[in-house]
Amino acid sequence: MSDIQYSPDKPKDCKYCFWYYKRKGCTYGDHCYYEIKPKEKESPCDGCPYGVSSPCIGYCMKELLGHAKV
Repeated sequence: MSDIQYSPDKPKDCKYCFWYYKRKGCTYGDHCYYEIKPKEKESPCDGCPYGVSSPCIGYCMKELLGHAKV
């Protein structure tokens, strides 16, 4: 059984899809445009100023910045 879920407006046959061309096939390749991707779990580090461009500094700046009075 497939775990892939599709949007309710997905055509029943690919030949009726806007992104399907007779000679080339689907322009999306392996991933269907109508595929519903599962939501990623939220991390406590989401939104941390040190999360993307710099390595983690070892303690939670997000928590400290949230309690700081400016």
